[in-house]
Amino acid sequence: MATFNFKSSGVKVSDRQVTDEKISKKERYVGIKTPLTNIQGDQIFDMHTSPITQLKDNFKNLLLTNAGERLGLYNFGADLSSTLFEYTSDDSLEDEIVERIKSSVDQFMPGLEIRTISKVEIGKSEKNEVNREGLAKIRLKIEFDIPSVRITNQAIEVDFNAGG
Repeated sequence: MATFNFKSSGVKVSDRQVTDEKISKKERYVGIKTPLTNIQGDQIFDMHTSPITQLKDNFKNLLLTNAGERLGLYNFGADLSSTLFEYTSDDSLEDEIVERIKSSVDQFMPGLEIRTISKVEIGKSEKNEVNREGLAKIRLKIEFDIPSVRITNQAIEVDFNAGG
């Protein structure tokens, strides 16, 4: 009859050694930060470690993307550039911007609930700088919640250059 040697099959529970060293939490990456930046170390790109910052980054990318810019997903984005290059002081422009933002959020980020979209006043020196380039700048502040993950009272500000 053959005998078996189990010396290399593991360790007994009684042989475990417990130390007082704190166990370090490993950083968990949620997604890639945009704009892309090359960093030193193990990774190719800088990464988000917080779901909240990743969601804000995704939302900002949705707002700044126009139809046809996303490869493989032609309709992705709020498509605001065509509206902004017909910039006038007409109130219908603001209504059109709000409608485009809401419809793109409904389609691509349905878990996000927009509370308010408001125009932010830009300082005179910043306005003059942009006007020298033949453009106008519009800054929007969008306040939102994501109830499914209990994220509330979030806001982002996005700058758009309008011309025409």
